[in-house]
Amino acid sequence: MQSSAAVQRGRTALLALSLVAAAALLAGPARAQQAPNPGYAALTKDVLVNADYWDAKPKMLAAGLGFTNILGVPNADSADPLIAQAAVQAVSGAWNVGLTCASTPTPSQRAYTSAASPRQIFFSYGVAVTNGSGMPVEFSWPVLPSTVDPTDFRVTLSDGSIVTPQATSIMPNMEYNERSTVVLIGAFGTPFPSSEGGLSVTKVEVVRDATPMKLIGPRARKVSAVGMSATKTTSPYDVPSSDPTTWTGPRLTGGKISRMSTAGEKIPALFGGDLRNDGVDLYGKAAKFRLRVLTTGGFSPDGIRSLYPTDYRKFFQVVARSRSGKLVRLITPGKTYRIDGHPLRVLGLADVGIKQASYDACYREDHDNQIDIVLSGSIKAAERVRTVVIPATGNGYQPLYNPGGPGTTPVTGVHYTSPGPRSSQKIVNALRDPMTVTYAAR
Repeated sequence: MQSSAAVQRGRTALLALSLVAAAALLAGPARAQQAPNPGYAALTKDVLVNADYWDAKPKMLAAGLGFTNILGVPNADSADPLIAQAAVQAVSGAWNVGLTCASTPTPSQRAYTSAASPRQIFFSYGVAVTNGSGMPVEFSWPVLPSTVDPTDFRVTLSDGSIVTPQATSIMPNMEYNERSTVVLIGAFGTPFPSSEGGLSVTKVEVVRDATPMKLIGPRARKVSAVGMSATKTTSPYDVPSSDPTTWTGPRLTGGKISRMSTAGEKIPALFGGDLRNDGVDLYGKAAKFRLRVLTTGGFSPDGIRSLYPTDYRKFFQVVARSRSGKLVRLITPGKTYRIDGHPLRVLGLADVGIKQASYDACYREDHDNQIDIVLSGSIKAAERVRTVVIPATGNGYQPLYNPGGPGTTPVTGVHYTSPGPRSSQKIVNALRDPMTVTYAAR
């Protein structure tokens, strides 16, 4: 256990580091984004295949600080785990100390931490950011990636200051059937609760620049995103209370159920071409329906560990309503439930990682803002699905964290992001109309 004086010295040093990083990031978007590398260039191509839209109206669904300091940590990708650990922990990032996995003798960097190095950020964002904060921004329609730039966004902080992001990208939402979330990197806050003077984001706006940002929706209709905005009144570093409905971590902001389809389940070739993580990859012909949910931050059991395809029972609950008004909660995966006499069964999660015989802490998933709950059964039962609940605690349920979470070996005195709240998300019926758009720029 660290002494109070040591903890205070650590806090002071961390605050100073946050302010130094802020000063560097406040210099504005780097020119490197105007001359992208091949990785970033691949992500800016306007290709959408069966991409989800979440509402008939184009709008910003949610935006807010995700976590601070861990995007662009020098030496985070060092081949020496001890050097990487020291670098990540120095900026309040989590590191899974003593990690061992039966699946591999050499855990990957991502199994140890959710932090990334400047080199890794540069490949996907076009800018070698140092110690940046991450902020996902979700839209109801997919974005046209070529129109997304740092200068499209104006971010207001809790002290009233205005910040322009230093980098933007659709990463990690790079599958062609996703692309409705943009991740911003910049000086968006400090890793302390609001009650302790922590700085956070209160408003995000899309503003007009030389190439205004656009969304694309039904029948490939393009609209300007200028003027769209979202507000936030809490910090992800606020200390969780005894009431799980008030926890300030990630939550759901969209959801729809449709017939199972693998259209668009590809990524740019430079990133591998195929993640092999869709519902058919994992569950074969039994996969009849895809209940896809959109999150306000990457979902993880602790901030680092991947979600497993087998994790449904720990974190989610699909709820259907019979014609008589009876609620039917699909609690146990693999069990057949009946809604008005018609069968419906949860097979498990998809759009995570590949299918394996077993899963451990070195399992790798895509860590994006979409998660699929794959179901089998009758369409008449699927049409009665109404909500997805995240219980967060009690009866074997656990909370979910964004990448700023504590991992398995948190450091005493460091503030990590809080768990996500107990909440429910209304599910749109897209079984007849899948609510997707396909488009490729000519």
